[in-house]
Amino acid sequence: MRAISTGQRAKVEKALEQHRSFGNSYFWTPKGNRRQRDRWTDENNWSVGFKHEGVRYAYSSSMHCSAANVYYKGYFEVDGEKATVRAFKKLVGEV
Repeated sequence: MRAISTGQRAKVEKALEQHRSFGNSYFWTPKGNRRQRDRWTDENNWSVGFKHEGVRYAYSSSMHCSAANVYYKGYFEVDGEKATVRAFKKLVGEV
């Protein structure tokens, strides 16, 4: 497998960093008032996709806040099929 480009590596590392930070769970006590929580949610809901050696990789982040909880789910896809975080880790040599 050929190495991924610098731009693709940056995208993969950003997705992995967010996934490590939030995990597939929720945690308590978001900080700030409603406006700050909404802004924080908007900043952390994003998606990225790219093609490497003919294979399409995609990641999307779904996050929302209530007054008491923060909920996060990361979605990884390889060629349109649901995948695990391991697929992205392989691209940067973490596995």
